[in-house]
Amino acid sequence: IRDCLLSRGLGDVYKRQDPRVTLCKLKFDGYWRQPSKTPMFRDLQTASKCGKGKSGRLGELYDDLERKGVTPLEPAGFVFHESRVGSTLVANMLASVPTNLVYSESSPPPVVLNHCRSCGKPRQRDLLRKLVGLMGASTFHTHLFFKFQSITVPNMKVLLDAFPKTPWIFIYRDPVQTMMSHFKGGTGSGPCLREQRQPRQATLDLLHMTANEARKAAKESYCAAHLGMLTTAALEADKSSDVGLLVNYEALPGGVMGYVLPKHFGVDLAPLDLARMAAAGGVYSKARDKRGLQGTWASDSKAKEDASTPKIRDAAAEFLAPTFEAAKAATLAKTGGDDLLHFKDYAPPSAR
Repeated sequence: IRDCLLSRGLGDVYKRQDPRVTLCKLKFDGYWRQPSKTPMFRDLQTASKCGKGKSGRLGELYDDLERKGVTPLEPAGFVFHESRVGSTLVANMLASVPTNLVYSESSPPPVVLNHCRSCGKPRQRDLLRKLVGLMGASTFHTHLFFKFQSITVPNMKVLLDAFPKTPWIFIYRDPVQTMMSHFKGGTGSGPCLREQRQPRQATLDLLHMTANEARKAAKESYCAAHLGMLTTAALEADKSSDVGLLVNYEALPGGVMGYVLPKHFGVDLAPLDLARMAAAGGVYSKARDKRGLQGTWASDSKAKEDASTPKIRDAAAEFLAPTFEAAKAATLAKTGGDDLLHFKDYAPPSAR
């Protein structure tokens, strides 16, 4: 199935019966050629003109795969992240390989992880296995990857329990630089503030505040605590996982080709595919001119440091720096003492 069938629309996932889903053909052939043009799942949906598709019950559609002799791909790798830390660049690089089936922040799995409140963990795992099975029902692709929204990280263990053999990474970044990405233009409007009206307990624990106090807290403090909460959740998952790896933003983009893909995900690619990845690693899909053309990706770490405010630096030091240091230690523990930063400018032989 060259374009692959995608399951979406878990409208009655809260109910106990088999949820109804809709299948839509996605234009993956165009996606791999220029992943930076449709870097997010919603972009790919729009470009694919997803309208009416085949609808049915999740379990029934999943069972149909076996009857048709289609064996779904097992996920080759999961990408989690702290938010605004280069995860879209990683997804674009993976998607640039024609035989890689990549979902960048697709909606169905997070619905189960974050909103199926009436589901027990066994039911969540069953739903996730079937959803991912439908989304990986391709007879053309050879490897399946998912890049998840940052807000799935607090519930990531459910997904990891459903796919215990799937290697995963969590991307983190220097605290001040990360926060500056959330405070673009000097205003706090990034994902780190979306839960401030209804803060979760783990964030309150870092802030040492009540929910009412957190709602009134300085944006800088709340943002740092939220990001720290995400990294803490990833660190907890890493402790009980043999297939996890925390990756510093400073190891991108070369670290994807030089270490993550071959040594962690266990995927060896042909020279031409590595060259495609290297090319995708040089495009910044979120910076577009008036004609919609992408800019060149380059690290902006120093610029962010130089532009940071005292409030951002203080909040980062208090609430986020401890988890950043713990993340760096976790990287060293899983790699035998390699921080991976020397891979930053790595280029495969075919791309030199």
